[in-house]
Amino acid sequence: MIRTPQKIRDEWLHDLMPPGAIERSEDGNLAKLLLGFAGPFSTLEGDIDGLALEISPGTATGLLADYEAVLGPDPCGRDKGGLSVAQRQALALQRWVAASGVTPDFFKNMAAAAGFTITIEETDTPIYGRVRMGAARYGTSEMRFVWIVTLPSTTTGLECPMRRLCPAQATLVFKYADAA
Repeated sequence: MIRTPQKIRDEWLHDLMPPGAIERSEDGNLAKLLLGFAGPFSTLEGDIDGLALEISPGTATGLLADYEAVLGPDPCGRDKGGLSVAQRQALALQRWVAASGVTPDFFKNMAAAAGFTITIEETDTPIYGRVRMGAARYGTSEMRFVWIVTLPSTTTGLECPMRRLCPAQATLVFKYADAA
């Protein structure tokens, strides 16, 4: 809550001044002097209140360029073009707090946050523990780390972020529903 200079002056007049024969009216010389000192305090409180929104890149406006400078250019090129302030804030927040996941559900949720529905198929390999079952016609042991990701179209822009955030052992193969 931002206090006005008048409210700050009134608080000083009644709370900080010693008791006695001091004129405490709003028209007195002391009140006018204190009002001059209260203005910068009100401005300072307003600035501090405004900084509360700057603590996160998702709500920052004044410090958004600084957040973008710290983050650097987006490795996937998502910051190119004429993005609105809201889009820049959303991208900066996503990059600022991004964490990777090691499950297909993480990537499904990531796509859902971008407005897309995807499917991820984990290949079923003929390996159970240290034992191999059957021939390699259903896949080889290397296939157990391949995820087949079906995206709705080639224009989703999800390939690069998914490749950057996928587990180190996984290989992502992308299929597109509109190409079928």
